[in-house]
Order: sequence, then structure tokens, then C-alpha cells
Amino acid sequence: MKHSAMFRWIVFPGVLAGLVLHTFIWFYLAQGGPIGFTVGFFALSVLPYLACFLVGMRNVRGSVMAACAIPFMLLVDSFAFNEAFIAPTSSTASLVLLVVPVINLAVMLIAFLVGWVAFSLHRRSTVGRAS
Repeated sequence: MKHSAMFRWIVFPGVLAGLVLHTFIWFYLAQGGPIGFTVGFFALSVLPYLACFLVGMRNVRGSVMAACAIPFMLLVDSFAFNEAFIAPTSSTASLVLLVVPVINLAVMLIAFLVGWVAFSLHRRSTVGRAS
């Protein structure tokens, strides 16, 4: 299996899981149905996943970058979901859902940088080798 295909198999399910999770949070669990507030936060919440999808489909480097970002974003989202809905520790625990999109954007940028560096180092180490 080529590296690009392998990393795309990480990107597709990860992006789909993020989209499903945020759709569930902002449209199913939100009281009052879809209003401007929930639609806006849904758009802000899925922005990192859409960026990973777009970057991941460009080339092999983008796939590596997106594959580095998606697991950490899903981890942050699952912690936030647990804190807000499963086992809230205080009455203001659901406010974590308002902060998570910004944290995901920061995590995505840091993971993109790590993926870019890792791909560059891997490419430098395999330039002299014959395939």
C-alpha cells in the first residue's frame, strides 16, 4: 500500500467521526433545535476537520499532516463531550464546548507543523536510498 493511500485511510474516517460527533452535539443534543447559535458553533467546530480534509487530499505531505492532527483533535473533542454530557463535574461544565473549537484550531496548527517536519525529515533520510 502506498503511503498516501495509507494516510488517506486515516484521514477519511477521522474527518467523518469528527463531523458526526459535532453534528450530534450541535443538532441533536442542543435544546431548541438548529438556530443561528448552534449552526455557527457547528461551523466553527468542524472547520479544523474540513481543513484536515482539504490538506489531506492535496498530496502525501498533506496526508501526513492531517493524519498527525486528526487523532489529537478527536481526543480533545471526546474529552469535551465527556466533560459536558457524560460526567459533568460542575454546573458550568458545558462551557467547555465553547472553548474546544479554538483549542482544536491550535492543536491542528501544531500537528500540521509536526507532520510537515516529520515528512521533511523522512524525505531527507530516504533521498539517497534506492527503491
